[in-house]
Amino acid sequence: MATGWACLFPLLFVVVGAGCSAATIRARVLDAQTREPLAQAVVLGVWTTVSGGWLYHHELVGVRETETDGDGRFELERLPSSGLKDEGDGQAITVYKAGYIAWSNIYLFHPSKLRENQAVPADILLERFPPGASHERHLDFIYSATGGRDNPDTTPKFWKALHPEPSKP
Repeated sequence: MATGWACLFPLLFVVVGAGCSAATIRARVLDAQTREPLAQAVVLGVWTTVSGGWLYHHELVGVRETETDGDGRFELERLPSSGLKDEGDGQAITVYKAGYIAWSNIYLFHPSKLRENQAVPADILLERFPPGASHERHLDFIYSATGGRDNPDTTPKFWKALHPEPSKP
């Protein structure tokens, strides 16, 4: 768990969730209204560490991704602990499915603020994307939550989910 001083800084990936000690993160993704499981939701894990003293910066330790199965369940292998230092380590988990508001263990979409409890719960509830809501603002939220890690080479599942294939002529 992160030290008390790290929790005070509203910076991306500073706080470590309670579920970090396990080798694998397991959860289920459900529709928030119906409680039905959501298959093929993409789950992105980004791990960073803080380096430097007062002029600190975040260094990427690694990225992993997976998708939910037909029952909405996923397992995301956590990075080996040897790649992380003790203080300031960060784990950011983002879940995305088209038609829903992305879920982040770090941030709330609306209002945009840090979550108080940044542990990954057993059930992750995705809210349907509201009619008339700003897709640009939602993409900005996803970019902040993932540290801009939607890259076709390193996160192909997440990239494909966020950037639908162009229609064929």
